[in-house]
Amino acid sequence: MHFKKVLILSFLVAIVFLFQQCSKKDASATSSDAVLLQPTLPATPFNYINTYPAFIQASLNANDNTPADNAISNDGATLGRVLFYDKHLSKNNTISCGSCHRPDASFSDNVILSKGFNNGLTARHSMSLLNVRFYKSGKMFWDERAATLEKQVLQPIQNTVEMGLTLTELEDKVKSLGYYPALFQKAFGSTQIDSVRISKALAQFVRSIVTFQSKYDQVKQGLATFTPDETAGEQLFLALPPGGGAACASCHTPPMFITSQPVAPFAFPDPTDAGINNQNRFKSGSLRNIALTAPYFHNGKVPSLDAMLNGGPVGAPTHVPAHSVAPQDASKLLAFLQTLTDNSVSADVKFLDPFK
Repeated sequence: MHFKKVLILSFLVAIVFLFQQCSKKDASATSSDAVLLQPTLPATPFNYINTYPAFIQASLNANDNTPADNAISNDGATLGRVLFYDKHLSKNNTISCGSCHRPDASFSDNVILSKGFNNGLTARHSMSLLNVRFYKSGKMFWDERAATLEKQVLQPIQNTVEMGLTLTELEDKVKSLGYYPALFQKAFGSTQIDSVRISKALAQFVRSIVTFQSKYDQVKQGLATFTPDETAGEQLFLALPPGGGAACASCHTPPMFITSQPVAPFAFPDPTDAGINNQNRFKSGSLRNIALTAPYFHNGKVPSLDAMLNGGPVGAPTHVPAHSVAPQDASKLLAFLQTLTDNSVSADVKFLDPFK
């Protein structure tokens, strides 16, 4: 009798175990199967053609890298938004552009290296996509290897670590999804789907992500005032350093704190990565929302703004040439840099994942 009870109990335990394993498999399949997801979009598209304050519009007029054949439209950027967050654009439906350029991290990533579709790690830290429209040369990536944003947006999709598709596979997958023909029709006037149109739509969405609602912007419009530390920090940012060299603003030019023609191109000592043309220099990104995009630089070497500004002597792990400042200046520069934070881009639904 005792033996029968043991057999029955063992049988029940085995049934429970098998049920749990099946449930886990079902849950895993559901969570990774993006085929079940559909984008939720408004009947009238969001407005992606913003009216900017005059001082920002003047900078845009001087630096806009938008090509003549790919001006932003509301329908084009809407399609781009769907493509940007669509995990079907990866080999196994697990990774989207938005996985490594997260809105809650100001379209960067909060880890040093991002995970690709098969859990491999990217070669460099994810660069923020904010305000790339103001990078006049139009060259993209840390090493500027892509001549335009339109060329850049397709490269992660084809990268064997990041998303893992060929362009043919990309086109076939997008064509197979029922929600795309109408979106392409609205954006381009026909349902034709190809990599050129995918590229253009993605570029339109990315170019639309512009910050112009920070405290800095309020101050420049006479709607707010800096604190004494913020004022002193701005003066330090704009001034030539006492020992010679370039001002911070020569590489991060206001009002968008970005330039593709820096006075002194940034050299970063990295024995494993020589950057642009193997010259030990790298693209300078916009400093807007810099307080939200740690870690910093192409290899994520610097974990915080405080560590960057107080990097210590040459040879210290966080020492970055031309970025460490005198101890008495660090808190003032930090105060100023924090005025560049614009939280609206991570809260505005038109920039967020339509599949959620």
